[in-house]
Amino acid sequence: MGGLVIKKDLASRFHSIYFLATPHRGADSAQLLHRVIKASMTLSGKDYINDLIPNSGAIQAINDDFRHIVQNLHLWSFYESVKTNLGVSQALIVEKDSAILGLPKERVQLLNADHRHVCKFRDTLDSNYITLRNAFVSTIDQIEREWLAATQDGYCNTMTVLAGYLVQGGLPDNDLATFLDRQLDGTCQWLTDDTEYKAWKAGVEGAPKLLWLSGKPATGKSTLAAHAVRQFHDCNLDCSYFFFKHGDKSKSSVASMLRSFAYQMASTNPHIRSEILAMHDNGVLMDADDERTLWRSIFLSRVFRTDFHQPYFWVIDALDECADFACFLPMLAKIDKNIPLRVFITSRPSSAIQTLLLQERLLVSAMEVTAEVSYHDIRCILEASARFLPIDDPIACEDLIAKILHKSNGCFLWVVLVLKELETTHSEQQIQEVLDSVPSEMDSLYTRILDTMAMMPRNRKLAQAILRWTVCAVRPLTVEELKEAIRLDLGEVVPRLERTVESVCGHLVHIDRNSRVQIIHQTVRAFLTQDGLVSDFAIDRLQEHSRLAGVCLQYLCSDELKSSRYRRRGSATRAAKRSVFAEYATVYFSEHIVRSSSSNDNQIATLSSFFNANILSWIELVAEGGDLYFLTKTAKNLKAYMERRAKYKSPLGKQVHAISAWIQDLIHIVTNFGRPLLTSPPSIHFLIPPVCPRNSIIYRQYHEYPRCLEIVGQAELEWDDRLSCINFRESQVLAISCRDNRFVTGLSDGRIVLYHTSTCQEAGQLIHGTEAVRFLVFGSANVLLASGGRKAIALWDTTTGTRLWTVDVTERLLTLGFNEDDTILMATTIANCTSCWSVEAGEELEKFFVSDQIEDDSNTYQHPPSHAQISGELNLLAVCYRQRPINIWDLEDRSFIGQFHKSAPDVYHGPLLVAMVFNPNPDVNLAAASYQDGDLVIFDPWNQKQHAMVEANAHILAASSDGATLATGDSSGTVQIFDFETLRLLYRSTVNDFDIRAITFASNNVRFFDIRRDHCNVWEPSAIVRQTATGDGTSEYCSEGLIGDVETVGTPLSDDSEAITAMVSDGDDLLFCGKESGSVFVYEAKTGRQMQELYTHAANAAILLLEWNSREAMLVSIDRSSRIQVRKISGKGSDKRFAEPPSLDQSIGQAVRQVLFHSSGTMLLISTSLSDLVWNSDGYQLASRNSSGRQSWQWIDCSSSTHSLLLAVDGQIKCFDWKTLEERPLSTILQISTEAGDYPPIVSMSISSHGSIICAHFREPPGGQGLARLRLWSASILAKTAQSQIFKDITNFDQIANEVKTVIGFHKLLLLFLDQRGWICSISVGKTTKERAYTRHFFIPYGWHCSGELIFAVTAKGGIVLVRKDGIAVFHRGLDFEDRVLLGMDDDAALSRTEPHWRSPVLENHLDSPRSVHQ
Repeated sequence: MGGLVIKKDLASRFHSIYFLATPHRGADSAQLLHRVIKASMTLSGKDYINDLIPNSGAIQAINDDFRHIVQNLHLWSFYESVKTNLGVSQALIVEKDSAILGLPKERVQLLNADHRHVCKFRDTLDSNYITLRNAFVSTIDQIEREWLAATQDGYCNTMTVLAGYLVQGGLPDNDLATFLDRQLDGTCQWLTDDTEYKAWKAGVEGAPKLLWLSGKPATGKSTLAAHAVRQFHDCNLDCSYFFFKHGDKSKSSVASMLRSFAYQMASTNPHIRSEILAMHDNGVLMDADDERTLWRSIFLSRVFRTDFHQPYFWVIDALDECADFACFLPMLAKIDKNIPLRVFITSRPSSAIQTLLLQERLLVSAMEVTAEVSYHDIRCILEASARFLPIDDPIACEDLIAKILHKSNGCFLWVVLVLKELETTHSEQQIQEVLDSVPSEMDSLYTRILDTMAMMPRNRKLAQAILRWTVCAVRPLTVEELKEAIRLDLGEVVPRLERTVESVCGHLVHIDRNSRVQIIHQTVRAFLTQDGLVSDFAIDRLQEHSRLAGVCLQYLCSDELKSSRYRRRGSATRAAKRSVFAEYATVYFSEHIVRSSSSNDNQIATLSSFFNANILSWIELVAEGGDLYFLTKTAKNLKAYMERRAKYKSPLGKQVHAISAWIQDLIHIVTNFGRPLLTSPPSIHFLIPPVCPRNSIIYRQYHEYPRCLEIVGQAELEWDDRLSCINFRESQVLAISCRDNRFVTGLSDGRIVLYHTSTCQEAGQLIHGTEAVRFLVFGSANVLLASGGRKAIALWDTTTGTRLWTVDVTERLLTLGFNEDDTILMATTIANCTSCWSVEAGEELEKFFVSDQIEDDSNTYQHPPSHAQISGELNLLAVCYRQRPINIWDLEDRSFIGQFHKSAPDVYHGPLLVAMVFNPNPDVNLAAASYQDGDLVIFDPWNQKQHAMVEANAHILAASSDGATLATGDSSGTVQIFDFETLRLLYRSTVNDFDIRAITFASNNVRFFDIRRDHCNVWEPSAIVRQTATGDGTSEYCSEGLIGDVETVGTPLSDDSEAITAMVSDGDDLLFCGKESGSVFVYEAKTGRQMQELYTHAANAAILLLEWNSREAMLVSIDRSSRIQVRKISGKGSDKRFAEPPSLDQSIGQAVRQVLFHSSGTMLLISTSLSDLVWNSDGYQLASRNSSGRQSWQWIDCSSSTHSLLLAVDGQIKCFDWKTLEERPLSTILQISTEAGDYPPIVSMSISSHGSIICAHFREPPGGQGLARLRLWSASILAKTAQSQIFKDITNFDQIANEVKTVIGFHKLLLLFLDQRGWICSISVGKTTKERAYTRHFFIPYGWHCSGELIFAVTAKGGIVLVRKDGIAVFHRGLDFEDRVLLGMDDDAALSRTEPHWRSPVLENHLDSPRSVHQ
């Protein structure tokens, strides 16, 4: 009966259905059952039994309906073959004909059972159980195949994207496979059979979630970890794993492990995959080496908020080989207990790990790899290897195994090395000699191996080179890389290195399954590099790193890396022939330099040669790899080396000065030109040097590169750390916050403006209310945002722009903050009250009061507090009262912790606190406080002990998310950056600007923002591009206190009264520029210099609009007071220009939005928000038109071709008569709207110089639906408007319309525009067919276009002119560089590290070589 119900109601929801003896056509036994029930005196009749009678109406109806939904179902029908005992007789309850549907895709099978036992089985060996199980397995396989076929491509593409986003240095799959290859059958079983391990794996109640397996070196811990991983996979359990390896940069840091875990978890969990993919798609940038940012942004904010349906396992091998493992265990301690995560860690016995476990109160099950538990596995290895030894007697073989086992002390590595030596013996006597001579201690064994190697002098140099590169390489080299390194190092070619490397090095080196040359064990590295080792093969790290650095630089200085300055075709061919050693030398040469001896003068000379010869090609090669981190890392390594060297060698000299200059330039190149460099790596040769400051070394060396981009006019002399300034004009900026890829500002008019962190492009607006926004704070991710004012607190979802809830506040707020997992929002007010609200519902959870604790007094200080600060990371609250110490409260139990006194505790009137901030890194446990007397103090909030103090005169404090740096701001506008723990000054910027209201750091901990009155500054100083944790022992070479000079920069402010506010070209080589002062000046496009002042409006009445008519040489200017002047300009060529007295000079009393000349120069259109007016040049009004109510519009003159005016408004383009402003009949020639009937506002309209092509750009404002249109059409269609047809044959570029930041105008048959990434691009409008690509030419530096109104012009020769504050910058020859981009191509492809494009299309002059096209 149940099968019939499934068919009727649920069949459409399933992939497969199994029918076990289901009566599809009824059952004869139903009639008998019906008569029995009917005859019974105690049972009532059951209607559904009638439905089971053969051919009943109900069955027929169900079968008919089922046929309509069966097309996509897979059916299995099983029929009974044994009669059921009915007491007086036996019969088949459901006959075979009734149990089978006879439909397509139905599979029929017999069950050897009666009706009662078709789903009951004796055990797993029951034939009926096996039949059903096989059917289920077949269906599951089919579902998996169908799912994979439907999703494989999308899944693979997604994982490729995530690999580029997360993974550096490869996945741990190869390490796992290597260790599993070493495992023999029957080994490692003791671990998984252990009762403590089983309890941990099963999650037995009370069992710790952390299992720590410790053991001495070379006792098989890594193989045991791999065995555990394989068992999890065999049990279909979710597991992520990581094998730490000292000496390999990509496998020696917590950050590397977390990125690997995130990728592996995303590969198996769709929710985690979609969350991390959204981070990538939204442009969330993270410091790849900042483990705290990774932990917060990925795991706390996303991964651990996933609903796990089964336990998840992390397997971490060799934690003691992780350089920064001390920061990981505190992370584990704070994971919610409800998250079913279980962690398996292996390491050597470590008191440091044990201490951390105790400090963090982590419950742990501890196991140890003892010699006793290893003996069984070692015996398995010996038995498997015994057949390769020259011994036949089984008893003698067993005796040999016993001897080796006894001397091994449980050390697998010792056994492996002894077996390798025994394999070279040929008799039992030789075997015995080896056993007698081989020491049981590893160091003694290593010494014996080195002595044996020394007895082969022919191979000595080769062995030394192999050990040198294997021990000191930053990452393991492949066999081919090592061959090339040896060729450069020794001048020798070793064609079959893979066959000789192990024997030459006494088996201390091996080649893994990925052809990487590895030290056989970490103890070998420690032995070879120990002090006092007397051997030809001892490794002196300082000397060997110097040698390896020299080899890398030798390659980087070679002709192979040189590129033609003319970049003619053929460069791609040269790139294909690059050495396999190129990638290693390019990325890691500086790692060897920073580890090398400071006394090596030859290294300075080689470095100088490299910077003089191939530096640009090297930068290009790094950029082609897709990760500019290596440029920054190289600069920091070289800086550390040069500062260390300066302690012993004179820092003077031309070479030293040049190297230091390049170090600074490398950091600035990344911060200023990182995105365009990744988009087009060859741009480093021709496009980047010209836009660098004039005094930079890259500009001085390369700005005169042949056929390079040329820039004249306004230019910086020095690097400017202030990337941008966002001005809000009518509003004051009162609050700012940043998280991941978003930063937000709170304004005095109640608006909250969201921006992209990387581009500073506006992403939308939220309306807090009518009150000023004084507090903004993000949750642990950039999704939740809390805003606060005087009267209300609001919570927002920034992904949708939705206000989640609002609560009223009656007292003034002092601070606002989330708890660590974003479940509670807290606020402290001047009423000594801290309120807590549920983030999910907005309901108040509790309210508790704090007070100042006065010593030796039962009363408390009840005055309102002056400052408060919440730390969700530390779970602390700090409250301070006027001239009183800082009170610290524990938010977990609301308990008072203590007071921090800057002065003596018994001094009542302490200094006035002006600012305070907690260090957000819980591993640091520090806080900073600034006082009115100028002192800046660092103290421990838990024990209230002072750690450091300097005079800083700061009244604003902010800490970077990694806790490394502290930013301060003062009333004079000076920003200072300190090391948080030591208060060592790192950077100072002096800006003669307004006082600073707030500072916040971006998530990369390098960029930061400050707000001052009506504007926000964006900073990215090179001085705080921090030296990331190397994880490979770099610190031991750089531990001498590298304290360089403090970088102090001054950012000059331009004179606002001289700022250019309007510009127009005369169509030749001159530009007319109106300024804030009310004056109009003439500039020369060829040189970019200001030539003369033409005339002036009223003082300080800024010129807002300029329009030029070349036929009559007429210039119209309109100022802020709506005063209009029309003047004739006389003078030609290089002569001085003269402005004749105005033919029109009057004010219209309305704000003018647009001014437009008729092509003849005889008429002038003035457009305001209320009306449109047409005047003649004498000031006589010819026509007017009421136009109130419109929000976005633009007029365009088509009089040269059609004697018409076009108006773009309300998603339409209409045609008007010039003289009367009357709309022409059937004038609508274009309708731009969406399916919903909405239309994006007009952004700009342009017409080509000959009046033949018209361009219209429509786009939603920030925060809208993202609608955008970019359309081109011929002006000749206006002649057809009388035919009552709307022109539809439009060439549209809607695919890139959202990427167009501003349309610049036309040059010949090119439509020029600036895209959102800062590239000047063009679309060819002279094609007879629709263009499906656009051309990228050159880029405008980020700080030149990221904020404010952009004012562009195009000269007659194709020069692009951009207004820059009080001057202009003119880009000559920029259109000669061409890089074709197909429509629909992901422009971010160049930014992906997933598939490094090792040769981008070359930017070549299109006159000499064909254009390259991205496919």
